[in-house]
This record gives sequence, structure tokens and C-alpha cells, in this order.
Amino acid sequence: MLTDAKLRKLNGKPIPKLIEMPDGGGLSIRITPLGMIVFQYRYRHSGRARRMTLGTYDDISLKDARAMVQEAKRTLSEGKDPITVKAMEVDAQASAPTVDDCLAHWAVSAQASRLVKLDYWKKAFSRHVLPYVGSLIVDDMQISHWQPVFKRMRENGAETFAGIMLSKLKQAFAYCVRTEKIKLSPISALRVSDVGTPVKVVKRYFSDDEIGKFWLALERSGITHQNKLLVKILLLTGARGVELRKAKKGEFDLKNRTWRVPSENSKTRQPFVRGLSKDAALLIEEAKNLYPDLKQLFPPAVSQADRPMSAGVLLNLAEQIRNEMGVHDWAMHDLRRTAKTKMSELGIPPHVSEKVLGHKLSGVLAVYDQHSYIKEQQEALDILADHVSACVSSINP
Repeated sequence: MLTDAKLRKLNGKPIPKLIEMPDGGGLSIRITPLGMIVFQYRYRHSGRARRMTLGTYDDISLKDARAMVQEAKRTLSEGKDPITVKAMEVDAQASAPTVDDCLAHWAVSAQASRLVKLDYWKKAFSRHVLPYVGSLIVDDMQISHWQPVFKRMRENGAETFAGIMLSKLKQAFAYCVRTEKIKLSPISALRVSDVGTPVKVVKRYFSDDEIGKFWLALERSGITHQNKLLVKILLLTGARGVELRKAKKGEFDLKNRTWRVPSENSKTRQPFVRGLSKDAALLIEEAKNLYPDLKQLFPPAVSQADRPMSAGVLLNLAEQIRNEMGVHDWAMHDLRRTAKTKMSELGIPPHVSEKVLGHKLSGVLAVYDQHSYIKEQQEALDILADHVSACVSSINP
């Protein structure tokens, strides 16, 4: 039998010609004229003689080679060819999906296509995840590979975002598991509290006094006239920012005071029609006339290209208004909550205000009541617009 001492003595020593030396049990070595020692396993499969290269002595030890032979014999006892099995394992490893592969696989799924913010998440992955772990093979990853990713987010002050990112990554990897792209999700054991701060339930809405201060602060600010119109319309319609940011002029029928929100801009991926107040219709008409040759209602204010402005614009607008207003504990989405709350205070029936917000009715109503309540929406939003005007007049008659 071979010994490590004998192999060390032979390794790297040139010899006149290639020779082979047995170890037993099918294991042997080939020594090349340059002194390279190669382990090999000789066996028969389906009546054919086979020789399987295990590796060189510089890469594996004699003990490793013997263990590999025992593993190959177990494979052989199952009726499989060890060489074929090894080749398949090498191919599987070479084609094993990386984090980049998995996120790209999820991004083209039916599940992802229903997300209004799909482009946002693609950019978020590209910025916060892929530069650091994008090339790693998912099935080989440990939790320790992910901890630095979330730590960077926390150190940049994005603790809540880190938790949201974890939830979205879990969604993407769970889809890859279901579609047999990977075996297990590498972050399934992590919780939001492990990587960041859970999202707080927000109940913020403007009081009547704050509505007046908000409107006047918007007027005083250095925000472009186009974007002032956008913010005012958000409050007067209760619309989501994405619905108005991506809206095209053709969606509006100002004569009949309606706004048809298409499925691609709807959070529920269901199209719906929203009524409009007289005041909102006038503001939308003014916005349409700013760029008569463009199809987009609110294009980027600087470039005026015929495309939607970026999502970050709304964040910047809110910051400018907060600074001018002197009230900082609110976000742009709170305008939607304010519109809903004020409609309730003004006696608007819940099913009407829910239609205004583009929500689905609940319970039996969701099944049997398919009425759009356009007239009722218009009346409700006229009442809201009058209330907003009264709030502004109470501060600045």
C-alpha cells in the first residue's frame, strides 16, 4: 500500500517515463515524467472498465483520496457511474444560481409584475444588495454573509428600510424556492428585529389648523408651479403619489369630472374610476395646459421629458414643505390619510370615501356592490375641497 512518506519522496521528482502504482481497492496513482502524482480510481460499470481522476497529490492527501474512493464505491453500489455523477455535480455547481440570478428570476415573475413599485425595488437591490453579495451562490450562503448587508443600511440611518428590505428579499427567495430555482431561502431564519426596526403603524393626519398651514406653506415655498399643483391635487383627491406621478392626460375626463386609474398604476392592480371635485378638475386642467405637447400630466420639472417624474421627487417636495411649514412629523402619504379622515368627519359614508381612495369594499359589498359611486364621490370631494378652502381662509382670510 502507498504511504504519505513514499508520496512525499516521489512528488515533484522527474522520472524517465509515466508509471502507475496501486494502493488497493481500486485506488492507484499515476506519476508523470515531471513528477506530478495523480490519484485515480479504477472500476467497472455496465461491463466497461472505467478510470476516474480524483486529483493531484498537491491538492488532496492520500487519506482524502481513499475517502473519495469509498464514496465512489457507494455510488457504484447504487448502480450509478461515479464519473457521471461527479460530472453532474460539477455542472450543477457551475450553474448554481447566485443572488443576482435569483433576484432577476423573481423580477420577471407574475408576482413581481403586479408591483407598482417594481422599478423601485430593482434599483434598491442594485444599490444595497447586489454590489456586496450579488455574485455569491445562494445555496452556499450563511446568515453571516447577510449581516454586513443590513448593517450598512443601519449605519446609514435606514433601520426601518433594512426591515422592509428583508421582507422583500424573503418574498423573492421564497418564490425561487417554490419554482425550484434554489433549495432553501438563505434568510428564512432572520426576523425584522434582527436586522432593523419594524415599521411603525402611522396614524398621522392633519388637523384643520395644519391643513391651512400646509396649504400656505406650499404657496410660499420655492417649489415649481407644476409641483405645487401636484401636491394640491394629492390632498384634494386622496390619491396615492404613484397614481398621480404616473398619470397621463388621457386618463382624465374633466367634463364629467372623472379620473380613470389604469391597472398598472393601481396598487391592487385593478383599474378603477375616481370622481373629481370642481376644484381638483380646475387644477388638473391647469396642469394639462402647462405642457400641451406632452402626454404625461406631471413630467420631470427640469427636463420636461414625456415620462413620469421619479419617486424621489415626492420625498423632496415633502421635505421642502415641512421646512417652510415648521412641522416635520409628517410624510406625503399622510395627505391621503388626512383626506380620508376629514371626509369621515364631514359625514361622508365610508363606502364612498373608500371608493375615492381606490380601496376595495370589504365583505359582502365587495362581491355584490359593483357600483362606482361616481356622483357620490364627486359630491364628497366637493365637500372636502370646500373644507380645505375654509381651513386656509381661517388662517389667512
